[in-house]
Amino acid sequence: MLYFGLGDKKEGIMSNKFRFTLIRLGIVSILALLTLQFVNFILTPTQNPLNDSYPYILAIIGFNLLSEGNILINRYLDRKTPWFFRIVPRVYKQVSLSLLWTAIVGFAMFTVLPRDTIHPNLHFRGIVLTYAFGAIFVLIFNSILFLRSFFSNWRNSLIENEKLKQEKLKSEYRVLQNQMNPHFLFNSLSVLISEIRYNPDKAEEFARKMADVYRYVLQRRDDETITLEKELKFTEKFIFLHKIRLGEAVFLENQIEPELLKSRIPPFTLQILVENALKHNRATEKEPLHINLKTDAEKMMLEVRNNRQEKKTTYSAGTGLNNLSDRYRLLSGKTIKIIETEIEFAVQIPLLD
Repeated sequence: MLYFGLGDKKEGIMSNKFRFTLIRLGIVSILALLTLQFVNFILTPTQNPLNDSYPYILAIIGFNLLSEGNILINRYLDRKTPWFFRIVPRVYKQVSLSLLWTAIVGFAMFTVLPRDTIHPNLHFRGIVLTYAFGAIFVLIFNSILFLRSFFSNWRNSLIENEKLKQEKLKSEYRVLQNQMNPHFLFNSLSVLISEIRYNPDKAEEFARKMADVYRYVLQRRDDETITLEKELKFTEKFIFLHKIRLGEAVFLENQIEPELLKSRIPPFTLQILVENALKHNRATEKEPLHINLKTDAEKMMLEVRNNRQEKKTTYSAGTGLNNLSDRYRLLSGKTIKIIETEIEFAVQIPLLD
């Protein structure tokens, strides 16, 4: 990471700490005085600047407003449009906001500048030169911000990429562990044996879908994202295994818009959410569990919602949802949203490009 600091190894001179703010204000103020003195020397080399200090005061205020404003813009965009995920939009927004702020500050400074502070014939040229040097200053200053922010995010991206790999491995392990859970295997094999005896045709389909579930888990080990269409097909096979065991106690309602099926999500996302609903809620023919999948094309979001009829004996540390949230944050900078009411539980997940 590049640091433009004077001793601070973490944040540097762009930090919002008080002492670094004072150092920054001092440096920018010196640059403002030198810039205006240079313009003054070009236009009126014999004029003594001490006789008319008002323009210098305004220059110090203006340059500091420019620099501090650009720092705030950079911090805001670091949160809203990180470099790692949206480079082109970030450059466009940063340049646009910087130019807009420069124009606002320039207009404000020249509005309050008395017309009699400079010789009338030199007033317009003085404004143009000062504004031009101010724009150059902003360009250089923004370049430093660009480089610092970009390389800082680049280094962080390497760290977060490694974290993503670790979270992905943890997720794969948990999913595989859940699928290989003796309880799950025992129930599945018991159902299979029963179906072989009483319904051979259904037993064949059950065995095929059971094999598909395990094959999917093993095949998607190296995928960071997968299309919603493939994940949905896997989820339908996964829910089929439970429907054979539970009968008409589980219903999966699909309201996913067809045009969003090519959107991408992390592997096993739907399986984790569906399994979470099955784990925490009763599912009987008298009290069926309804799981609804619904998309919002405008918000690029998928919602998994189920009715709440919680089991009293179920304990959970919330690792599944926490893991899913971490994967989304590391993968896209976005996060999931959990909505709970007395009668429903919903999780909203972003759809990725």
